[in-house]
Amino acid sequence: MDNEIQDPVLLDLVIAVHTPDRPVERAVASLIDGGLPTAPGEKGRLRINVVCHNTDVDPIRERVATEHRGLVRFLHYADGIKSPAGPFNHGIAQSTGTWVAIMGSDDSVEPGALRQWVDAAERDQADVLIAPMGHAGGGPIRTPVVRRTRRSRLDPVADRLTYRTAPLGLLRLSLVRQLGLSFPTRYATGEDQSFSARLWFSGAKISYGRGLPRYLVHADAAVRVTHTARPVREDMAFATDMVTSEWFAELPQAARQAIVTKIIRVHVFGHVLLRADAGTWNSADAAQMAQELRKLLFRAPHAARPLSLADRRLLDAVARQEADAAVMKRLALARRRFISPQTWVPRSVSHALHPEAPLRFMSASALV
Repeated sequence: MDNEIQDPVLLDLVIAVHTPDRPVERAVASLIDGGLPTAPGEKGRLRINVVCHNTDVDPIRERVATEHRGLVRFLHYADGIKSPAGPFNHGIAQSTGTWVAIMGSDDSVEPGALRQWVDAAERDQADVLIAPMGHAGGGPIRTPVVRRTRRSRLDPVADRLTYRTAPLGLLRLSLVRQLGLSFPTRYATGEDQSFSARLWFSGAKISYGRGLPRYLVHADAAVRVTHTARPVREDMAFATDMVTSEWFAELPQAARQAIVTKIIRVHVFGHVLLRADAGTWNSADAAQMAQELRKLLFRAPHAARPLSLADRRLLDAVARQEADAAVMKRLALARRRFISPQTWVPRSVSHALHPEAPLRFMSASALV
């Protein structure tokens, strides 16, 4: 039974705030303009939950416009961990609405977004509504790379849901609890990976809000760090733990491949470029990344087959433990030069029409 029958809250929106200098007032104002009623006790309402993480509540409350403060539930949560996982888990645990959603304190939504998201999810009888995303004042964020003709009943492999790692949009709270989903707090990075992967491959009815108002990422939300010096195995721990889990082992082969292909493209290659560009890539990084790659490919041996020729050259360098930062930077940049035919076709010609193959992936991305 949907708990909206017992509780006037239709949607619990959880915002995690870590420092009082973040523009949470912008996020709150956009949610109030989201099209759902916000007055306490009003049926079908939005409840905004601002979780003040490892910081005092009062300075954050004071940032919110006076006329909006009474429409916000401020929650204090302290765990001493520099991760949004804890406050998001806390906010979700305190939720009672039919739907729950999470949001960064720097972000916002376009006018009317929440009302239209809820209407679309209920029309589709969906368990999840993936919000379309965009840069504030700029273009779209093209994830997930959904098939052009699909909006509802998405397939996690064919619609490449693995590329949307942040579960932004609407989640049916009863499903989150049924699946026992939470954000792990033990990782230095990648804390949302297992949450979203378990959600996408749960068999839930998932829709994409194509053409609906967007979730907006603002320029001041960008992480302003070069690279925190950590061992490669620490940065990749979320991936190793996921692919060695019992849950992963029980997935169909196509699902395992899709997850590992995405991890290689986004995380293995991303960490290589980050270190190589900074000039810090060294023999220790090379040895550890090669070890992590072996773990990934042991559990999904065919995951590299749809990758482009340029991708495979970089992957080969990782596998052979190439320690020259200049070489790795050149290879990492080459795979992103999409004017080159080397980025268009996979080494394995039989995989040219695979959903993850470059031409299909790039064509679908352009249509998102």
